Amino acid sequence: MSRRLRDLLRLAALTSPPAGSSEGDVWYDTTADQVRASDGSAGTSLTLGPTGNLPVIASTRWHSLPGYGNAASIGIPDGRLYALPLWPGRTCTVTAVAANVTLALVGASLRMGVYSSDGVLPTTLLADYGTVGATLTGIQTISGLSTAVRPVLHYLVIGRQGGIGTVNVSSRSSWDPIVSDASATIASNTNTYFIDGVTGALPASFGAPAGTDQGPCLTVQLT
Repeated sequence: MSRRLRDLLRLAALTSPPAGSSEGDVWYDTTADQVRASDGSAGTSLTLGPTGNLPVIASTRWHSLPGYGNAASIGIPDGRLYALPLWPGRTCTVTAVAANVTLALVGASLRMGVYSSDGVLPTTLLADYGTVGATLTGIQTISGLSTAVRPVLHYLVIGRQGGIGTVNVSSRSSWDPIVSDASATIASNTNTYFIDGVTGALPASFGAPAGTDQGPCLTVQLT
C-alpha cells in the first residue's frame, strides 16, 4: 500500500466528535480506544466493532459478571482458580473487585486478580490483587486497585485458599458464550474456565484450563 493511500485511509484521532459531523463521518476516539461514526442523528455517536460483555462502562460504578442468569450459590474447592471473561466496551481502569460469601469458613480467603488473553483463553497475569478473608458472610472487597484494561478480552480470576471445610459464594446459573468446552456440553452451566492447585500467589501464566464450570460471580468497579 502506498504511503499516500495509507494516509487517506487513516482515521482522524480525536478526543470528541468532530465539529459539524454528518452522516458517514468516521473517527478514532483516543479517550476510549473506540472507532466512532455518525449516522447523521443528534446525540451519541455510533460505536463500530465488538463492544464486549460490558459494552457500557459507567465510571466509578460497579458492573456484575456474569451479567445474567438466576442467582445461585456454589462451593469453591481449596486451590481452585476460576477465570471470568471481562471484555469492556472502552478503555478503563479496574479500581476494585468484590465477591459475596454465602457460607464462611475460619482460615479461608479469596484471592483475585486479572489476566490478559490470546483472544480466546486467559494467558498472562496482569495483576495479582492479593486476598480478602472468607471468614464472614457478605460482600468481600479488594479496593485501591489501578489496572488499566483495553477494550479487548481479559479474564478476572477468583480462587479460594485455605481453611478445612466448605466456602460458598454467590454465582449465576448461566452459560457464557465466550467460554467454550472441549466436547459437547448441554446439561451444565459453563461460564468460567478453571485451574487447580493455586494455593499462593497467582501464576505468571494461567496455562491450559483444567475444565469449565459454573463459577463464582464477581462485581468490578471500573473507572
